[in-house]
Amino acid sequence: MRNHTLRPLVPFTLFVASAIGLSFVGAVDMNLLVAIGIVAILIGALLAENAEKYWSTIFEFFGSRTAVNATLLWLIVGIYGAILKEGHIVEGLVWAAHELNIGAAAFTVVVFLFSSLFAISTGSGFGTISAMSITLFPAGILLGGNPALLGGAILSGAALGDSIAPISDTAVIAASTQAYQNREMVADIGGTVRNRLLFVGIAMVVTLILFTGLGILESGGSASGVTHHDNVLQPHGLAMLLPTLLVVLLSFHRINIFISLFAGILSATFIGWAFHLFDISLLLQIEQGKVSGAVVDAIAGMSNICILLMVVVSLSGIIIRSGCMDNIIGKLNTRIIHSKRSAELTIFSLVSLAGILIAAVNTIANICIAPFVNSIGQQHGLHPYRRTTLLATIICTFPFILPYGGCVLLLQKGVEASACGANIQVSDVFLTALYPWVLFVVMLIACLTGYKRTIP
Repeated sequence: MRNHTLRPLVPFTLFVASAIGLSFVGAVDMNLLVAIGIVAILIGALLAENAEKYWSTIFEFFGSRTAVNATLLWLIVGIYGAILKEGHIVEGLVWAAHELNIGAAAFTVVVFLFSSLFAISTGSGFGTISAMSITLFPAGILLGGNPALLGGAILSGAALGDSIAPISDTAVIAASTQAYQNREMVADIGGTVRNRLLFVGIAMVVTLILFTGLGILESGGSASGVTHHDNVLQPHGLAMLLPTLLVVLLSFHRINIFISLFAGILSATFIGWAFHLFDISLLLQIEQGKVSGAVVDAIAGMSNICILLMVVVSLSGIIIRSGCMDNIIGKLNTRIIHSKRSAELTIFSLVSLAGILIAAVNTIANICIAPFVNSIGQQHGLHPYRRTTLLATIICTFPFILPYGGCVLLLQKGVEASACGANIQVSDVFLTALYPWVLFVVMLIACLTGYKRTIP
């Protein structure tokens, strides 16, 4: 009877175990994970007692509101992010650092702030690490900055943007997977971002203070400015921050996120064209029957993660419909969870564990653990906003600091590619990526004290 009960867990467990294994060997590939997920679904079909009900569940969740909402958002975000990158936003930030004549004492703080701005603008932690490791990191080295601190500042900025940007993968997944108990609705992104703004803000301020102090200690009082080459400076690129501001403001005012992003796309396209930051042909071009451009590449780049989300949502659907999810949560309720406080601490622990085990890509960890967060939260009366806040913040901690995590490995590769004369080891940034550590402590305190737990 016990084995019979656990059968529906086999496909999901197979997928998660594979993701963990690939994470530890540094071989995470979205297309491979999709293939593994599909194989897991097929294996589940062989174990199912009622094949018709099994496939009905797969199709139901594959095309569920959760999966479709996140997929459409990702595709739109991909287009938006591609336009911003073509608009030389990175070069604009480098120009600002040069014009302010920032010395080594303050440059670590600047790297953190600019990395945060870029991550909030594009919604991409990986994109931020890639861009900043080959631009601001070399500039910091030229100033005599500490490589470990500079790397930690980049990772911190990427984590901050990922945890608060309304267009990030983290925000999309966290909100679209946390449903209301008595309504056919999921949490809206604007509301969830507002809900966690205070926690992220506290973590950001503490991180700024720490980076400022460490920067002064490490710099030895250097006051030299940023060394630069004219061809990497593009002051007009700063104008591409305006569409980001527009999207954030519209989201905060409960304007539909799709409408907000569409407004961002239109404004970014107009600003890029008006300031001669790019030709429209760079975004979309049809030549001799071939379609190319940043928009096309962005859609292609997002397609595999969209399919992966649908596959994982289908796998979780098997657990939910079979009653396995209720059995697991029931055991947690009996042995561990006896109050809202213990429910939050359980969610905190599960999300942290997912981030540790699947540190290669926190998006995958987010997708895998989200159904459990939703179920625990619903059974114990935690508002979807609160659940989303816990999920979106805690999942942005360990994946940004662990030596085998995708973010840290990407940073190392970016620094190598920059040829700046400095090397960075994956263990160097374990303690200097300050924001993830501070956010971890802030959210643990929030769970222990129940601060902001009650939401009108």
